[in-house]
Parts: sequence; C-alpha cells; structure tokens
Amino acid sequence: MGWTENKKELGKKVAKALFECEAIKFGDFTLTSGKKSPYYIDLRAVPSYPAQFDVITDAYAELIRNEAGAKCTLVGVPSAGVPFASVAGYKARLPVAYVRKEALDGEKREHGTGKEIEGVIRPDMPPVLVDDLISTGGSNLKAKAAMERNGYKISDAFLLVDREMGGVAALAKEGLTVHYITGVLDIVSYLESEKLLSSDLAGKVREFTGASK
Repeated sequence: MGWTENKKELGKKVAKALFECEAIKFGDFTLTSGKKSPYYIDLRAVPSYPAQFDVITDAYAELIRNEAGAKCTLVGVPSAGVPFASVAGYKARLPVAYVRKEALDGEKREHGTGKEIEGVIRPDMPPVLVDDLISTGGSNLKAKAAMERNGYKISDAFLLVDREMGGVAALAKEGLTVHYITGVLDIVSYLESEKLLSSDLAGKVREFTGASK
C-alpha cells in the first residue's frame, strides 16, 4: 500500500479515535468568533485517553516520516500542539522543541533566559511546526513569525485536522505548506458511513463548510 492509500486509512482511524474520546462533537456551538457551528473539535482532551492518543500520535509520526523526512525538529505550537509534537517526536525518533505561549501573544519575557523558543534546533535538523488543527491559520502564522524572529526559517507545518475554513490556502500564500492527516468532511463521511453520525447532522456540517453548495 502506497502512502496515499495508507494516509486515507490513517484518517479513518483518526476519525474513530476522535469520536471515541469525544474530541469531536456535533450539535450547536458558538465559536470564539461568535459564529455558530454544527460541530466542535477540541483536541486538548485527547491526551487524557491513552489508547486514542496512541492512535493519533502514530498518525502524526507517519505523516512526518512520509512528508518531512528523517532530518527535522518538531516544534510544538502552544498549547494544543505541544503534547502531540512531544510524543510524535519520540515515536519518529526526532528532536522536539516548542514555541512559548508568550511569543504568540507578543509578550516579552522579562525573567529567566527570555527565550521565545525552548529546545535545541541544530542546523542539520531544520524546524517544522506541529499543531493540532487548522481553521484560519492564525496561530501558525504567529508561531512562524516567532521562529523567524529567532533566526529560523519555517516552510512546513504538520497537523491532524483541517477544518476546511480556508487556513491551508491562507498559509500557502505566506509561504507555509500545511500537511495534515484528514479534513473535517472526511471525518464526517466516515462517521456517517459507520452509522456513528446521522445524515441530518452530516448534512449540516457540509452546509456549514460550503461543501453542499
């Protein structure tokens, strides 16, 4: 089985794992922007479920092995991306660093070493970002800016889920290629096919993303 087919199978495993630990929910939710959404994804809960966390970090490790190669440093985007970067890095035998949250918020640290980036990034192991999901891409752009302020070139980001809200295209315009395991519409299609999600709710998600137009 080639990587394309293997990636599709990983996407199904990820969809099932997210459903099992209720990291994806369906109903009526209000997003930070104030916009109403028929679904909600919160990957911060995943590390609390060891079996599902194992499946998901395996998927990250495989994505990175196949689309980044063996010479990179995984840089976690705070806060949700940090645990995924840490465990995926361990599984892929790659070094891990992370961006401090203050760097994303534009706050200057006045204590300790004042670092914005924690960890060691060697010249022969260039950094790539690792985050949980992408909506509009704002947090990844902030992390990219923080890395570049500290002298590191960033051209790739690795994520689990694309919410299909335009973030991938937006980041491409800023020189950041996004690699991801699955999109929310593929998750919905899988759950619907497995009778884990009603056709009515699946249709609402497709309408929300514009896929039904």
